[in-house]
Amino acid sequence: MTSLKRYWLILLPLLLLAASCGLDDQDPLGRQERAWLEKHGPIKVGIQKAYPPFSFLNQAGQPQGISVGLWRFMAQKFGFEVEFVPSKLKTMLAGLREGRLDSSAGIFPTEARKEFFDFSKPFYPVPTSIFVYYRVKDVDDVNDLGRVKVGVVKGDSGQAIVEKAGFKPLLFPTYKQAVEALGQGKLAAIVMDDPVVLYYRKQLGLLNKIEWADSKPVVDRNDLALPVKKGNEVLLRILNKGLAAASGSEMQHLRERWLR
Repeated sequence: MTSLKRYWLILLPLLLLAASCGLDDQDPLGRQERAWLEKHGPIKVGIQKAYPPFSFLNQAGQPQGISVGLWRFMAQKFGFEVEFVPSKLKTMLAGLREGRLDSSAGIFPTEARKEFFDFSKPFYPVPTSIFVYYRVKDVDDVNDLGRVKVGVVKGDSGQAIVEKAGFKPLLFPTYKQAVEALGQGKLAAIVMDDPVVLYYRKQLGLLNKIEWADSKPVVDRNDLALPVKKGNEVLLRILNKGLAAASGSEMQHLRERWLR
């Protein structure tokens, strides 16, 4: 055997090993994370049917919104499949606790929920504010809601805020109906998450009919985060890497698409 052939017999395995290591270095996921995805199959993500601009179903019944777009970005970035499961919030939380769902389009990491779930880093700040009909000028903060007709969505955080202040709000089954009632002057005020109101205010053509309350409209602040079942550390690492990859231009693109 010539010295040149011996040289290539020694060098070729080293080149193949180097190439393999190079591919591993390019994968943003670790070996354990990649193996989990390959073994697990599609990630099942619970989404609310009507919580725009984060998750909702369009007229064709297809999932849309900021959080849906975020999940699609992460799936494409890391090479996994995502299956969206539309449901009501209560049903979705039960699915997460029982392991029928892997995560969601984003929920608030309350102390009560942390008993059952681990949470990713926050990915979207959500203030909850008092919005008023444009002719209403005497609502400055939550203490003024007792003397006006105020609406909230049943089971939403807005209901808890108004009732904690000692007032009884009118309950609506959906965000859209509450915003629509405010824009038509059937209510003086609503208490609701800002992005939801801003989305519906534009979609319903109510830009000139709905405003923030005068001086202290913000009554609460929360951050959306992605939940996983308690102890699922591998999926949690994957989600945090996905959120890091999406921060910046991708999140800006999603915000502009659904709130511009």
